Amino acid sequence: MNLKEEILYLEDLDFDDDFIIKKGSIPILFSTPHTMEQLRDDGSIKYSEVFTKAIALYLNKYLDTSYIIKIKDTGMDSNRDNHDEYKDTLIKFVKENDIKLVIDLHGSKEERDFDVEFGTLNNLTADYSTIKELEEAFLENGIKNIKHNDPFKGGSITQYLFNLKEVDTVQLEINGKYRDINNIENLEKIIKSLSDFIKQYSEYIGR
Repeated sequence: MNLKEEILYLEDLDFDDDFIIKKGSIPILFSTPHTMEQLRDDGSIKYSEVFTKAIALYLNKYLDTSYIIKIKDTGMDSNRDNHDEYKDTLIKFVKENDIKLVIDLHGSKEERDFDVEFGTLNNLTADYSTIKELEEAFLENGIKNIKHNDPFKGGSITQYLFNLKEVDTVQLEINGKYRDINNIENLEKIIKSLSDFIKQYSEYIGR
């Protein structure tokens, strides 16, 4: 399969559980809480953040990172509501498996004025060197419009993990133009950036 075919295949995979979790050998975990349509309390629909699921599955397959992926609408927004099973399972997994970095993947609308954006509660949840290395990986792959904590500083997942001082957490927002299957070159840049970062990070921590 070429990249486009594989991303479509991974995105279309179906699972019976509300969320799935898998451990990899690299101590980086990708969280994707918005892979499905969700019914809001006011009756409106929050649309899925397409290809965040496929990206997490792809990185596990080829770089052996961990993931937790929400599959079904449970009636709670795991990045907004205070307590839910998704976050409880996430934090338990992080503690038990010596995870060093959680990247909480999200997708923004194309209208947003950034290519990618890092939310770290105003630089509180991740070491400067980790953020710098992640930013450089995107820059080296031609993704240059990078924002920090503007407008998204990090949601409930980032806040939930904040007290784990030995764990870095980044809410990573990816603009819709980089999650367009009809512009596979842009999507490839995202995957290549994250892959490069994972390799560099693994070397740095000796894994």
